[in-house]
Amino acid sequence: MVLAGGVCGVLVLGSVSGCAAGGDRPTDGPTAGGVAGADDPYAAVNTVAYDRGVWQQLLSDHTKIRRSVVYSPTGVDATTESDDPIVAARIKDHARSMQARIKAGARVRVWDPVFTDLFDRHGEVSLDVTETDRGVRISERASTPEAVALLWSHAAGVSEFVREGHRAGGRATARIPTGTPVPAPEVAIGGVTHRVLLAQPDAGQLALLKASGVGGVINLRTPAEQAGFDEATASASAGLTYTPVPFKSPEDLSDAVMDAAVAALREAESAGRTAALHCRTGNRAGPVWIAWRTLDGGVPIERAVAEAKMMQMVTPQYEAIARDYVRRKSGGG
Repeated sequence: MVLAGGVCGVLVLGSVSGCAAGGDRPTDGPTAGGVAGADDPYAAVNTVAYDRGVWQQLLSDHTKIRRSVVYSPTGVDATTESDDPIVAARIKDHARSMQARIKAGARVRVWDPVFTDLFDRHGEVSLDVTETDRGVRISERASTPEAVALLWSHAAGVSEFVREGHRAGGRATARIPTGTPVPAPEVAIGGVTHRVLLAQPDAGQLALLKASGVGGVINLRTPAEQAGFDEATASASAGLTYTPVPFKSPEDLSDAVMDAAVAALREAESAGRTAALHCRTGNRAGPVWIAWRTLDGGVPIERAVAEAKMMQMVTPQYEAIARDYVRRKSGGG
């Protein structure tokens, strides 16, 4: 049996959460414990305990999740996926539950001011969920600048949950103030603090990255591509370290360039500094990510390739170069 807010019989923290009659009621809603009527806004909302259980399990499985987020002046578009079918099912369940909760204004994380304010403004927000084979695509829009900033804050917070799991789940969501520049689009990989940006950041976005915990930028673009923008100076002004490793095409991606890019990520990791890796779209970041994740992170290359494709690596030569580089550097011939 499936309810609008979730899937019955989902494994939650080692036990099965059932959906008996009335089990879709929020424990903190104004009609909690009552009988659902045709006009009851909570009729399709799970209990807080059920939704919390699914979310806690997702935090436990965060290293199996990858997520891309594109911010806009009116909201957020995000894709959250996992290659593990059980985790993918929980992602879908949680997304549908949040869709029902936002529609009804049924709060969760009542101790977190960003969540409280977002649910208080639920009438200014729309949330559409589209399921994919491995998770969901979510489109969130808001009708006021204040609600847009809350959507950005929530989306950035979810990305932190993906990166850090329970460690992020226990702290309040960082607030992005109203009027802040639109954040740079990025990809979050479960268990990895480093970020890959899906666009060229501007000065305001670099400052926002610093405020969100990023310590350095690794730029894969060539100087000629950035005419009129001095990213080194903008990064320094924002308090970020800056490492350029420029290349423009597969023909430019030599072993020396790949070595330098991997070394930049390796140095950031050693220093405990979160790095933001970027080119213009994420395409060039893909092969660098594959090499670093496989050689330094020890993840299977197919998993690293899937992550790189979420980063918009679309040039086939980059995947081939990365696979060959990893094979040779790992002693495969």
